[in-house]
Amino acid sequence: MKHSIGVLLAFLTAGSLLTACNSGTPSAPPGTGSNCGGPPNQLEVLFPIPNSRRAPGNLANVYVSTNGQLPSNNSYNFFLVQANGSSTGTSPFFGISKSQIPTPHANPTYPNPIYYATSIPSSYIIGPSQSVSLYWNIFGSGCAPHFLVSSFRTM
Repeated sequence: MKHSIGVLLAFLTAGSLLTACNSGTPSAPPGTGSNCGGPPNQLEVLFPIPNSRRAPGNLANVYVSTNGQLPSNNSYNFFLVQANGSSTGTSPFFGISKSQIPTPHANPTYPNPIYYATSIPSSYIIGPSQSVSLYWNIFGSGCAPHFLVSSFRTM
């Protein structure tokens, strides 16, 4: 009897902890590990412009800047979540030149930025009139992406 009460209490405690971890970000994806934390090097999203209301629905890449280089073997990416519940992970970040960023775009808030992009899978469709949230993720780490980096709305 003592063993079954202990098992029941363990399940109730585990359920409470999972609920507490996810209660602050209802649209955040589930994770199996610790929180992924936030991006390094003052990462700023440049395109689509954060909080924009007319981003293109056929978006292929998200463009960012950092105040310092990301590790060359980084596994950083975004976990993209649409208001309709559809979600996907983007590719790891890769270096680009400023001239590759579509216009109009936001401008970095620091001097000498380094530019990166991350690709959205070509098979993934962002619907029209969707609110989209970009959560910081470390691909393959098993961490839970809870840090909202940027959001935008499609036309």
